[in-house]
Amino acid sequence: MSGNHTISICIPHWQVKSLIALCLRSLRKYSGKYDIEVIVVDNGSRDESLDYLRTLGWIRLIERPDESPANWPRNVYTAWDLGVQKARGEFFVTMHSDVFVKHDAWLDAFLREMAADSTVAGVGAWKLDAPHPLYEWTTKVGGACINVVRNLFGAGKTIDWRIGHYPRDYCVMYRSETILKHRLVFCHPMNRGGGYAIAKQLWDAGYHTRVLGQSEMAANIVHVAHGTAAMVGRNVFRHQRTQAKAERRLRDLLAEPWIKDLSIDDSLDR
Repeated sequence: MSGNHTISICIPHWQVKSLIALCLRSLRKYSGKYDIEVIVVDNGSRDESLDYLRTLGWIRLIERPDESPANWPRNVYTAWDLGVQKARGEFFVTMHSDVFVKHDAWLDAFLREMAADSTVAGVGAWKLDAPHPLYEWTTKVGGACINVVRNLFGAGKTIDWRIGHYPRDYCVMYRSETILKHRLVFCHPMNRGGGYAIAKQLWDAGYHTRVLGQSEMAANIVHVAHGTAAMVGRNVFRHQRTQAKAERRLRDLLAEPWIKDLSIDDSLDR
């Protein structure tokens, strides 16, 4: 299936040259078996990262100079809304700049699920890191309570939200035609990010989403959650511990040999 379908990958970006270079080089290195186009939407970068992106002839760069960090995270979602309008691919992949591909079959699982059922319009995974047992228990209980309340008060018997039920937007494949046909948007008034808003719209339109297993996804990609915040030292979290965790995870990843190899292989830029 991979050789017959064009896949558009759209990555919002803001001022993280070292991350976007690794992300793009990993895509270039491990996507040879697929027909892909890579769209980078720059949200108002004012540093050397934009100059770097302009040198890459193999990507489609969309510049939005009027954007700024003050518009985050809305400008991430509007970047994908713009990207899917410009995309040429049958499938549209949302990706974060802190996602790194590490296996040359990384899109196979997405395409497998799409081929198995034409009503599946979104395929991805939940978080790749195993959650703390207490956090996992409390979120499951919380989700169950929300569903009970919804049913008691006639809010609908269909469970359209629960932890782990929808693909997180750091790396998700969608059917481009479905999004365009139904005029679905990533930037939705409900203000629920992380992939929920678009998944909810797909469900309401009669489509399904699939969540890949954590181990299968983790074998193919690495996601450093909040990697941009960790890289630029911009504390967007209420707790310093969350910021410190993101910085530690990024530091550990950058020390891995395969990442170091990507960092020095500028042949992948050409």
